[in-house]
Amino acid sequence: MAGSANDGALVHEKGCDTGRTANPPSQEFHNFANVTHALIWQGVAAVTRARISIAKGRLLCEQTRELRLQAQDARTRSHALAVQAAYSVERAHLAAEWVACVAARPRLRA
Repeated sequence: MAGSANDGALVHEKGCDTGRTANPPSQEFHNFANVTHALIWQGVAAVTRARISIAKGRLLCEQTRELRLQAQDARTRSHALAVQAAYSVERAHLAAEWVACVAARPRLRA
């Protein structure tokens, strides 16, 4: 078999024997096309699922970032309020000490 005739015989060329026929029967071609088509659509579905998963992951990251910033802001605000309260308490103590010092001084007679 020389392989030059295109009669459906096995193709035998120099150094290349794949065992395929030159022209596969029509049904075999359609079966192969159907399998290929199905595999392509499985790949498309997998890519779509991956994109959706990535989008959900990004959304979760953004929500987490927002919550972290809100918690940080709340901590900053509560710290500021605590500092303000401590300052007010310190001022009250200083005022009380000043009043005690003034009260303890001897009164001058006029």
